[in-house]
Amino acid sequence: MIPTRRAGRRGAPPGAPGAAPPRGGSPAAIEVRALTERTAWNALVLSLGAADLRQSWEWGEILGRQGWRPLRLAAFAGGTCRAAMAVLVRALPGLGRVAFVPRGPLLGTADDGVPALAALVAAAGAATGAAFLRVSPALADGVPALATLAAAGLRPLDDFWSLWNPPRNVMRLDLAGSEREVLGRMAPKRRQHVATAAKKGLAATVTTDRAALRTFYAMLREHAARQRYPIRSWSYFEALWEAFGAPGAAALVLGHVGGTPAAALLGVRFGPVAYSLYAPSTPAARATALGDLVHWEWIRWARAQGCREIDFGSSGTHVPPRPTDRALGIYRFKAELGCHLVLYAPYHDAVFAPGRYRLLRALERAALGRARGWLARLPAPLRGALARRLA
Repeated sequence: MIPTRRAGRRGAPPGAPGAAPPRGGSPAAIEVRALTERTAWNALVLSLGAADLRQSWEWGEILGRQGWRPLRLAAFAGGTCRAAMAVLVRALPGLGRVAFVPRGPLLGTADDGVPALAALVAAAGAATGAAFLRVSPALADGVPALATLAAAGLRPLDDFWSLWNPPRNVMRLDLAGSEREVLGRMAPKRRQHVATAAKKGLAATVTTDRAALRTFYAMLREHAARQRYPIRSWSYFEALWEAFGAPGAAALVLGHVGGTPAAALLGVRFGPVAYSLYAPSTPAARATALGDLVHWEWIRWARAQGCREIDFGSSGTHVPPRPTDRALGIYRFKAELGCHLVLYAPYHDAVFAPGRYRLLRALERAALGRARGWLARLPAPLRGALARRLA
């Protein structure tokens, strides 16, 4: 437990991370707790607004096996959770620790959200020793709730991309209505591809078999080698499969051309949302509509699990998309599935060590600049593959 007697630090300047709220009332004492039990944490996350996979217990455990340390904090007032966030911490050689909150913090609806968030930020800074804390809540850009971040001392960034957090440009698919209605919201050519797939020797099946995961990984490795992009190790996918091992929590769609595996889609479910994570393919699928069929079967699986939406990951474009966007084809494919493009709120930083923060920001800008130049020189198929990995 990480208790805080008041909503903020005494002596902190107004607007600083963890600063006390302005006087004018006697807010309930805020107590920040570190939660260490899976069921309790997930229930709390799902009870708050804009819950996301990356704030789940499982996601932290997966990244915990990749060198990150998860820390799950919740701020309570009067026995009720007012705000929460799962923080991921990692030490960078020679630079100290960095900490980020993917698709968080999660905010309640009570009026004491500002002191609760300020207390959370202060506790995260003390517990991690990081130079800064970066957050990226799953809130649409421009919503009133963003004022809570600034009031709690977090500063918005102009950056459209981040080295640490998920992308802001996300394609979401509404699953409301009947299966026929969902299919009807697709572009006509996508519906036709699904309807005629069997006649063309295409098939797709949903599986949770571990042996199928090996088939998927072999396909991913082949795709990555052909397109020359890095992928995560087998241990990462083992951790993913184990973390989401409960029935209905994860599924893999394998697509076949003439009985041979040629495309796949791996994803998971958290609460009422399904998340598409990886979608490799082989050259055998290139001239076919197998991708349409694989995605349709994934949509059907998500509906069968009671999901209300699917997160299909980054559009890979500006918002709104521009004709010159190099990943425009990825955006168009997802849009033709019926997805709509959402721009999430700007990244926000809470700064704890200004000197180290300035150095890390300079390094981040340089790295992002090099990455953009490198990406511009890649062939179109590889840019598309990387856009999918940003999902």
